[in-house]
Amino acid sequence: MRVLVADDSPHLVLLYRAVLEDAGFEVVSVSNGMAAIAAVESGNVDAAVLDVLMPGVSGDAIAERLRRTNPGLPVLLMTGDYGEQFVVDVGTPVLRKPFPPEELVRAVRELAG
Repeated sequence: MRVLVADDSPHLVLLYRAVLEDAGFEVVSVSNGMAAIAAVESGNVDAAVLDVLMPGVSGDAIAERLRRTNPGLPVLLMTGDYGEQFVVDVGTPVLRKPFPPEELVRAVRELAG
């Protein structure tokens, strides 16, 4: 399974990539919303893990767009306290930061079905 990870924090992107690759996932990582949209539109990912607060296009806005354009693509949002207002009733699973690495792996495996 090829997973897109989008977060504007380079350190978190490296951490999430390492954790998911160690769990057997192939990872495409980007650092902003526009790059996330481009990665999904390339048709090269099976699931998307999106930080809510990113420059340009937020993760919740990307998730909304994907519901219309790629309704079968599983999406997981990640947010800390400041992004909480954006994920109320979005209908997408949400991981609250900070979370332990095994929680990310569990959540992505649930996306995979």
